[in-house]
Amino acid sequence: MMTLRSAGRAKTWVWLIGVVLSTGAMFLGFDLGSEAARLLGGEPGIWARMAKGFLWGGIIAGLQWPLVWAAGVPPIRFVAASAVGFALGYPLGQTFQALTVLQGSLSWVWGYGSALTTFGLSLGLPQWWILRRHIGRAGLWILFSVVGWALIGVYWIDAGAGDGLDALLYGIVTGLGLVWLGHPRRPDTEGVGS
Repeated sequence: MMTLRSAGRAKTWVWLIGVVLSTGAMFLGFDLGSEAARLLGGEPGIWARMAKGFLWGGIIAGLQWPLVWAAGVPPIRFVAASAVGFALGYPLGQTFQALTVLQGSLSWVWGYGSALTTFGLSLGLPQWWILRRHIGRAGLWILFSVVGWALIGVYWIDAGAGDGLDALLYGIVTGLGLVWLGHPRRPDTEGVGS
């Protein structure tokens, strides 16, 4: 029989695994997506950006899916929706950022913020579409996704992308968020005995 102490350790491992998987997802997705873009002629080419987004989104979802598999989330739909969503959202976010720079009247912060918000939404909304049928409060996933991307953006301002700490910030927010959302809830006990 499992002791209370070992049950507590098991729960701690689940949270840690959530952070590690989401961190690894961001790190690998960025690196492999960037390599795919380079092979297709590099950014800002539209096909390079779409390929980067497709691969990046697919890798993120593929490594995040184990965090919600127990809730019955179908892996193929989850990964495919994420890959397609980010394949469209990544170039769109880049376009929003470029348009604010061309306008000149808007601050770069607005363009940068709109790009990061677009990244979070283009990944979070398709994932929510799949999660909503299997997980209660799935709408919160959109918030976790956008906040994760916002933290990455704040880090990128000073340090740049791809060094691993940016992925860790994303992993903490989204990994803990997915574990929390995907964790089975106790049934309400109000109706018991009435």
